[in-house]
Amino acid sequence: MKQITRWMALMLMLVMALLPALAQGEDTADPQEEMTVQEETAPEPAGEAEDPGAAGPAPAGGPEQTAPEEDAALLFVPLPITDKKDMPKPGTDIKPEAIVIAPEGIAMFELPTHESSILMNLDAGAILTLRVLGQTWSILSLGEEAGYVPTRALSFAYGSVQPNIAIVTAPGGKLTLRAEMTTKSKALATIPSGRAVLLLAKGETFSLVRHEDREGYVLSEHLKEVPVNTRLGTLTRVVSIVPGREANVRLRAQPNRNAAEYTKVKSGNYVVVLEIQDGWALIEFDGYHGYMMKDYLKQGFD
Repeated sequence: MKQITRWMALMLMLVMALLPALAQGEDTADPQEEMTVQEETAPEPAGEAEDPGAAGPAPAGGPEQTAPEEDAALLFVPLPITDKKDMPKPGTDIKPEAIVIAPEGIAMFELPTHESSILMNLDAGAILTLRVLGQTWSILSLGEEAGYVPTRALSFAYGSVQPNIAIVTAPGGKLTLRAEMTTKSKALATIPSGRAVLLLAKGETFSLVRHEDREGYVLSEHLKEVPVNTRLGTLTRVVSIVPGREANVRLRAQPNRNAAEYTKVKSGNYVVVLEIQDGWALIEFDGYHGYMMKDYLKQGFD
C-alpha cells in the first residue's frame, strides 16, 4: 500500500511539472494555419463578370493576397456636426478647381501610378480644372491636357489645406443633390453611388457637398466620410478569365456578391488596388470606390 501511495505521489509531481510547458505550447500556436485554409476555400468568381462565360480558374500572374496596410491616411479629422440653423448656403457660380499645395510641386501622370509617363510638371500654387475627384487619385486638366494627380497634393473648397471627402453610398444607385434641406426641394443633380464628393458641412439630416461644378444638400445617412489616402495603391489591369473574350466586371459596395453594384469595368481597363483581403480587392476607378474579386485582376501595365 505504501508503494502505491509513493507511486501516485510521483505521478502527481510529474503532471504538475509538465503543466507550464503545456500552457506555453497553447500560447504560441500559429494562427496562420487557419488563414491558409480560408484562402484555399475562397469563393469562385462566377457571376462577377457580366459575360456568363467568364467563369473558371484565376489567371496566372494576378495580385498576391495582401493584408490591409496600417492606416497611412493623412491626419484625418472628421467634420463636426453643424446645427441646421448654422448650415451654410450652397455657393453659386462654382468653378471645379484644384490647387497644387505640395511645396515642391507635383507631376501630372498619364495613368494613376508614378511609374506612368509624366504629362507635365506642376508648380506649387498651380490652378487646374477638377474633372474627377478620387480619394487617392484625381483627374485634372490644364488646357487640353488631362491626367492623374495624387489627391493628397491638392486643395479644393474654401481654401482648406486638405479636403474633406465623402463617398456616396445610396442603396438606390444614386443620390439627389438638392437646393434646400428637404427632399421636396429642387433637384440640382444626381450623384452615382460609389463616387466621391467634397464634404463642406455635415449635418444630422442633410450635409452640404460639392459635386463637379455644383453645391447642394444631400442626405447625410448616404455619405461615408473618408480621409485622403497617402498610399497610392497599385495599378492593376482588369482581365477576362476566358482568353479572347471581353468581360464586364462588377464593382460592388461591399466585398460580397450580394452587395449593391456601383458600376462595371471592362476587361483591359486599369484600376488602382488599395488592398486585397479574403479574395476581394478594394479599388478606385475613375472616381468610383468599391470592391472587385481579385481573380479578375492582373498586376502591372503594358
